[in-house]
Amino acid sequence: MKWSKTVGFILFMMAAIPSWSATKFVNKSATGSNNGTSWASAWTDLSSIGWSGLAAGDVVCVAGGTYSGSITTGASGTSGSPITIRRATAADTTCGSVTAGWNSAFDGQVVMTGTIEIATSYVTIDGAVSNGIQVIMQNPSGSAYVGVGGTSAPTHNVTLRYIEVAGPCGSTPCHNLGDHRSFVIEHWNGSDYDTQDSWLLQYMNFHGACNNMVLYGETNLVIEHSRLADSLDSVGDICHPNVGNIGGGTATFRYNEVVNWDTEGLMFLGTGTWYIYGNIWHDPSTSSYPRYLESQTNNMLVYSYNNTLANIPYGTVLTSNGGTWSSSSQGRNNIYWNTNGTGGFSSDDYDFSNVSLSETHGQGKASNPFVSLTGENYHLTAHTNAGLSLGSPYNVDYDGNTRTTWDRGAYEFATGISPNPPTNLTGTAH
Repeated sequence: MKWSKTVGFILFMMAAIPSWSATKFVNKSATGSNNGTSWASAWTDLSSIGWSGLAAGDVVCVAGGTYSGSITTGASGTSGSPITIRRATAADTTCGSVTAGWNSAFDGQVVMTGTIEIATSYVTIDGAVSNGIQVIMQNPSGSAYVGVGGTSAPTHNVTLRYIEVAGPCGSTPCHNLGDHRSFVIEHWNGSDYDTQDSWLLQYMNFHGACNNMVLYGETNLVIEHSRLADSLDSVGDICHPNVGNIGGGTATFRYNEVVNWDTEGLMFLGTGTWYIYGNIWHDPSTSSYPRYLESQTNNMLVYSYNNTLANIPYGTVLTSNGGTWSSSSQGRNNIYWNTNGTGGFSSDDYDFSNVSLSETHGQGKASNPFVSLTGENYHLTAHTNAGLSLGSPYNVDYDGNTRTTWDRGAYEFATGISPNPPTNLTGTAH
């Protein structure tokens, strides 16, 4: 075949045509061809999603309702163009009332009695609104049960947001029949844990399972604006309840609320670096030995900044089983209120407490600074001042206010504000 300028121009133009993303649909009540092409012909369960036909930038819209199937990702997006599974809301310009065949009933909570397993990269699972997707965990015996996560290969650039994982227990301990985990990053490949890089969790609500999180192999993980609660077990013969069982790694844990846990908060079992700032840890279970952080590994590095810790009766920053903290670990600007101990790093300073502090710049035997300690409102009634200015990215508080006086704890004092969604997240145990 003789090459011509015309043929070359046609091939150039074909290569320049963009590949448009597609919108697919899941609707449990669809009665059409069930190929995902419209609300009428939607896939009728989450397990029916045709992953082989999805490509970068595609969005799968999910109508409200109860689904028995699980989500197991089977394709990857690309940088800037993830494959997205998103709960439908009326205002959504991709999944909402502008779509053909829209019904107002589609704008409702997506309830899953199955699980979510991530096995690919550049994937987003988005509940769109607070608790928009609810995963109801079962209580099977003899094995671990994972609500969300459960990776089976190396992955990267995964975003999860607005997902509630409701464990088998409520706000009082029950008997977990297995080692139940709300969220997991963990896959042993035979010689090491696969790397799970650059995951982002936002506005999650983990509650009622023995473990809120089990994390091994995570790098550049960010967990923010989420609620972790009710990590409890009434017997303790099968599972060990804690907020996080952490195999080291690198992560940022910020602007989260942690409440009602039995034993360890974040328990580190491998060496890594964690940045923990702007969180509210309060009112754990008093029936066990709750603490904030514990290292059971050698030389774990943690930066603990501007956290509010209230009513923790057993301990705060501890070690056990031969674990140590890196000499570079440090605590700054934390509030320790009604806690058994304050900081436990080799470098703690600028903290605020109702007990005596030996720190150079700490403020001990202080008056109650909170709007309502009994009402669990940990906003400040006035500036505490005297905190250390740590600069960006630590200069934003739990509510999103920029710190100017660098108050201690999760909140910068401001008037006329109320808590953002993390302190308002609620869930029903199942």
